[in-house]
Amino acid sequence: MPSDNITKRIGSSLSLLFELLRIRNCIIGFLGVLVGASFTYSGEGAFLSSLVIISGFAVFLIIGAGNIINDYFDIEIDSVNKPDKPLPSGKVSKSDALMLSVILFLFGIGMSKSVNQYCFYIATINTIILIIYATYSKRMLFISNLIVSYLVASIFLFGALTNLESFLLAEQRNINLLTVLGVCAFLMTLSREIVKDIEDIKGDKYKYALTIPTKIGTKKARMIASLFSFIAVLFSIIPFFLPIESFNLLIYGIFVGVADIIFLISLYTPEYIAQRIMIGGMIVALFAFLLGDMIPKILS
Repeated sequence: MPSDNITKRIGSSLSLLFELLRIRNCIIGFLGVLVGASFTYSGEGAFLSSLVIISGFAVFLIIGAGNIINDYFDIEIDSVNKPDKPLPSGKVSKSDALMLSVILFLFGIGMSKSVNQYCFYIATINTIILIIYATYSKRMLFISNLIVSYLVASIFLFGALTNLESFLLAEQRNINLLTVLGVCAFLMTLSREIVKDIEDIKGDKYKYALTIPTKIGTKKARMIASLFSFIAVLFSIIPFFLPIESFNLLIYGIFVGVADIIFLISLYTPEYIAQRIMIGGMIVALFAFLLGDMIPKILS
């Protein structure tokens, strides 16, 4: 049936697009905006305002664009490490990928401009950083890991700035929670990026890439990654010692406890499993902060 063929083609095209965007990362970025926005939500009106949704989609598109352009420059390394990905497998041409990346970057920046000037500045700066990262990441050693960690942590600030007036009047409690979240996200992303570099060491050595594992070896690199994970777990405990009002520590404790257990388990698993487990832990941790902050506001 012609309609069945059309449906299959659409499904296949969407599946390819989602793989190219790395849709999971885009969704997590969208969720990160919601978490950041929750810290500057006053409790009046709908939390999921049009500005919050627009901010979320702006980050969604910019992350997708960054993933595509990263694959564009890493095509030769991916042909060794991950030959089934859309670009090295030939399912998507380099020119099409580059064009799609540019379009998504422009749409993401444009959407951020409709929110406010500060979100626009962050989106523009992060887009430039993403392009520089994609071009030179395999020659920047530890700096490339720091860049990705900054980009992830900046999502929460971007979300918080969505509610600009509330952000400027934010209580110290909100700033404290936002800082803890940002530091935890930075450290855990740093750990995961090193683990990913260990997983990709074969292709990186093939192209003489300069990463921590290729420089000091996989064993020492894994020790460094584990250290950052452990410090992130310690930071996640800080809210229990802060004078924070209207934050549900019970809900937070349950979710962040599960997240911390997941992170600790990842320390003892192979790299290709560990970095995927870490993603699961990050999602649970995001809900720990989101629910801990939002439930008291909803019930008040």
